Amino acid sequence: MIAITGAGGVTGRALIAALAARGAATRAVVTREASAATLRAAGATESALAAFADRDALTRAFNGADTVFHIPPRMKPEEVANGRNVIDAAVAAGVRVIALHSVITSQVTTIQFHNHKRQVEEMAMHSGLPWRIFQPTNYMQNVAWNWQRMIDAGEFVFPYSADSLISWLDLDDYAQAVARVLTEPDWDYGVYEMASAKAPLTRHQLAAIWSRVTGRAIRAVAMPLDAYMALPHWAGRDPREMAILRTMFEEFDTHGAPGGNWRTLAMMLGREPTQYEAFARRFAQARGLASVD
Repeated sequence: MIAITGAGGVTGRALIAALAARGAATRAVVTREASAATLRAAGATESALAAFADRDALTRAFNGADTVFHIPPRMKPEEVANGRNVIDAAVAAGVRVIALHSVITSQVTTIQFHNHKRQVEEMAMHSGLPWRIFQPTNYMQNVAWNWQRMIDAGEFVFPYSADSLISWLDLDDYAQAVARVLTEPDWDYGVYEMASAKAPLTRHQLAAIWSRVTGRAIRAVAMPLDAYMALPHWAGRDPREMAILRTMFEEFDTHGAPGGNWRTLAMMLGREPTQYEAFARRFAQARGLASVD
């Protein structure tokens, strides 16, 4: 049994599907019963309710599990405390392996949530449990944030330089690789960087790919950070979370985010990972937009 915290997000849902395809039993650990019912319908074997702040509830949720895979909520100021509770509860529940959904280049100190994830990695390493730590880079699927604007206005917008080199990961690749590692022996004590693209790409390069795929003229646009963070997409977010997010965009603007070598993921998948243009064609076709050759 694999217990998955934060199972209701895009990563958790993708992983549950990938584990179900391998015949693995999963327990979706969520905070709301509505999410639990949805995830059971999507392939989770069972579910449990537990808040990250409630260590006793987490321990009960992990009882009988062999592995805990911890997916923390994004950009939360409480991430280190939540991670400590999850790891302590995993130890108390007697699980065999603690696995973390962390982040690529967790050593980069200028991004606040990288600092948080690095501290949780260290807690796992000191827990006495074997660990399996996954360090994903930016999901290719994040283009969904920009999709309508790309199609309507021909603008691929982010609040950092379009010349910044960024590494990219297909979420489907990630879920399949993690599912394999969580269901096979001999992967303990590994820290696995996860990138699909064989080289980091600028947003100018991405815009050229999307232009080819959609048959539309799409250009890379760098929006001022304050204007970007005032977009309706971010309305209602906790100001503390927005401050954490800001540190990521500032780092991307200054240094990019080129971390991760694709060969690690290829080894885990047993095949070459998905390249960005192949993803783009798949993404466009799924939205009813026929790609062009």
